[in-house]
Amino acid sequence: MTSQVFSPQTLAARRAIALATFLTLVPLTLVVAGLNELVIVHVGGTRADAHAFTAINMATGIVGVPMAMVLFRRRPSLRLWLVGSLLVDAVAFLGMNAAQSVPVLLAWRALDGIAHLPAVTLLMVAANRLAGEKRGATLGLVATSLMMGVAIGSPLGGWLVERGPSAVYLTGAALLTVAALASLRIPPLPADANVGRGHRYAWKRGSLTTWMPLAFGFMDRFTIGVFVSTFTLYLGEVLKVSPSERGLLMALFMVPFAFLCWPVGRLADRVGWFGPIIAGTVAFGVVYATYGLVPHAALPVSMILSGLTSALMFAPNLLLVSEFARRGAGEGLFGAFQVAGSFGFLTGPIAGGIAVEVTRRATGVPAYDAIFMGVGGLVIVLGGAAALVLVPVARAWRAEPK
Repeated sequence: MTSQVFSPQTLAARRAIALATFLTLVPLTLVVAGLNELVIVHVGGTRADAHAFTAINMATGIVGVPMAMVLFRRRPSLRLWLVGSLLVDAVAFLGMNAAQSVPVLLAWRALDGIAHLPAVTLLMVAANRLAGEKRGATLGLVATSLMMGVAIGSPLGGWLVERGPSAVYLTGAALLTVAALASLRIPPLPADANVGRGHRYAWKRGSLTTWMPLAFGFMDRFTIGVFVSTFTLYLGEVLKVSPSERGLLMALFMVPFAFLCWPVGRLADRVGWFGPIIAGTVAFGVVYATYGLVPHAALPVSMILSGLTSALMFAPNLLLVSEFARRGAGEGLFGAFQVAGSFGFLTGPIAGGIAVEVTRRATGVPAYDAIFMGVGGLVIVLGGAAALVLVPVARAWRAEPK
């Protein structure tokens, strides 16, 4: 198999996309660690307001992505919309910094969501257009940049909020502005001739195949949503894990996940997306199902395995989305993938919250082991269903002339 050779201009564009992706994702979790200080202490909000601060960002992002893709279809200047959305997001962070009441803060937070998720979607579109024939390595690099931004944002935000809310918001605005400047280094990238007229997602509701990229996107974020809510409660309530150790355990999950996305993407270029995504999904489901069963001392190993199997699941899925897009599904699939993931992240904490209430035992402690086995079982079922649905697709694509 021949290796793909990138020109210096292409390598520079890859670095610009990776840098812009990293800088765009850091502000996403920058505000998470300091919710109490940012919402309750600074503007006199309630716990409900703090939850609304988190949820409204994702909800408006779900609306913002299709709006942005419609505008992008009408005026297909990728760099224009990408830079514009990042600068609008930077303005939203400045607005949150100036807010003196909860309604004003939530209004600016809503604008943040409308601008941020479209920016991430357009960065994925840019990476897909740049990648050429061997797309796994480029999309894996974007996935690594994305997850590194997520992993670094939370501890950085925790450190900044101790210095005041303005430190968080102004840092976020600065990072988004630099991301916009980095995006200016991305050259004009024409769409693949096969991506579909108008860059729409050629939706076929009656075909299970067209649901699979979205199902993977939903399940990936759903499991993370349960993880950051229900698993965190389990660590504190049952295992009596300290906040610092909880942060370490999450880092043991997120950092391997981030670092491994790029090599897994390169692996998918060599062996295809089918094997890694199915193996990673089933393995991640098995590991997830054991969260409530493994002893405290074994949790670090469990977290590292979660990161490894998540990378096997996530990076090839981006390649799968790309392959569908270039075979006529349209670049709108990247937007649909983001929306499905956002729904998953919204649904995860809600489902986990309901589960801890309805599974309480006589002692008053929820059946966390059953909850994690149930979520892990759903992931395993998805892997099995995907194997059945996608194997004909994988065979047909392998048989295509190179």
